[in-house]
Amino acid sequence: MAEAGLGRRDQIVAVAARLFRERGYHATSVRDIADAVGIQGGSLYAHVAGKDDLLWEIVNRSADLFFAAMQPIVDSDRTIVLKIRDAITAHVRVITDDLDAAAVYSTEWRHLPEDRREAFAARRDAYESLFRKLIGSAIRERFITATDEAFASLFVLSALNWIYQWYRPGGRLTADDVGSLMADYVLDGLRRRTA
Repeated sequence: MAEAGLGRRDQIVAVAARLFRERGYHATSVRDIADAVGIQGGSLYAHVAGKDDLLWEIVNRSADLFFAAMQPIVDSDRTIVLKIRDAITAHVRVITDDLDAAAVYSTEWRHLPEDRREAFAARRDAYESLFRKLIGSAIRERFITATDEAFASLFVLSALNWIYQWYRPGGRLTADDVGSLMADYVLDGLRRRTA
């Protein structure tokens, strides 16, 4: 179990992410999480306030990782092509580093209470806007033929965010291979071609 080497709170968060991914948020009870960690159900509350707080922590940790990976790329002085390539591979790396948290980030956030759901959606939208700015720059520089930067960004992020469904650590492709291939396919599919 990968969670074994973590501190207790991080272990609880990792187990919750795994169970939320496998069973879904609503089908996972606090007792399920406690049992998987190996503690009494009531003991879990010494570490976390409740299941909602675990979900909130998982999606926020993931959002923090996505922003931390993306912001230096956006701020760099690299060409727009390299920025997009770097953004794709960085996004893939965040997903493949923690597939459980990526799945929860992508799907289970909908189960947050309304105020937290709105706050999370605002963070997600802010992250997506970083991708949109890169795509918009590539459109203006005539590197890609896309005309709708919002739709092109949605296309790229949708393809990337689905990786948690099929990627298997130790499989034929490493995380770096997947990131490189996704960048190649996205950029080759969007690159302007001359007659």
